[in-house]
Amino acid sequence: MAKVTEKDIVEYLNERIAFHRQEAKRLEELLNGIIHVPAAAVDGNAEEDTSVSAAPKYSSEKPAQRKKTQSIKPESAENFDIPDKYTDDLSINSKILFALKEIGSGFKEDVANTMAQYEPRSDEGKIIRQIDGPLSNLKAQGKIDVEKIGRKYRFKLISYQ
Repeated sequence: MAKVTEKDIVEYLNERIAFHRQEAKRLEELLNGIIHVPAAAVDGNAEEDTSVSAAPKYSSEKPAQRKKTQSIKPESAENFDIPDKYTDDLSINSKILFALKEIGSGFKEDVANTMAQYEPRSDEGKIIRQIDGPLSNLKAQGKIDVEKIGRKYRFKLISYQ
């Protein structure tokens, strides 16, 4: 077995750093392509386009050296309305909030089952796939609380705790 020297370790780590910098640049270019910002505007070589926000530039600074960003405070329970009646015109978020109001708390299958009762043309499996993302968004907005139970998550309205 070959003996690993300090020089070998340093060379390996430098290769890894170069790889990650290249990967970060590739991802930055991809992101810029998605949000339609010319690369020159992001690099500061052209006037900044104020109509579209530019992607954050990759930084080799250590986390402690970066500016701290303001965290988004979740809305309080009083800042959103839970519908009193389930209609087809409601957004998916409102339908989820209504279902959670009906059942108090439950897993996504329970929420989907409650929603399926009000939507006879839709099945529970389809609704489960539709509500995965909105449930995460409602959690991030501070409208629902999530409790992990084993491998599943139980959802609950914040105002009904």
